[in-house]
Amino acid sequence: MTRRRALGTLCVWLVLSVSLWATDARPAVFALGAVVLVAAAAVFTIIDLARGVRRIDWSPTPQRRRTGAVDPRVVALRRQIDAARWSGSTQLRDTLVALTDDRLQTHHNIDRSASAAAADVLSPNLCRLVDWPRGAAISVRDLRRIVNDLEEL
Repeated sequence: MTRRRALGTLCVWLVLSVSLWATDARPAVFALGAVVLVAAAAVFTIIDLARGVRRIDWSPTPQRRRTGAVDPRVVALRRQIDAARWSGSTQLRDTLVALTDDRLQTHHNIDRSASAAAADVLSPNLCRLVDWPRGAAISVRDLRRIVNDLEEL
């Protein structure tokens, strides 16, 4: 406590003690002093906390920016991937391969089936997708990586 607060607490205790003594209440002076001291400490703590609380400016961590425009087919595939987690779907592979071929043709003028240059452009995840066995299931983690690579293709 500061001197001003201690002096204020002492004055309250003296006024309370004198007023109780004047009314013949015969107060226990030291017990009354302890009660006043605890009450003053609680009040000053609340005042200090109210003054000391500050608003904290928090901004989320910056996210990685993707190049190019968002393809609505990729957005639809993201939704299907989320649904595939529960259904165990294996039907997305053909759509993903067709989308890979389409983006290769559109953005890089490469036909994957006729050119070996596609391997230089495709990421390792997309190369695995193209060579993936037809009946094998693709895990959700692999699907997310594939879609991320498709967006960057």
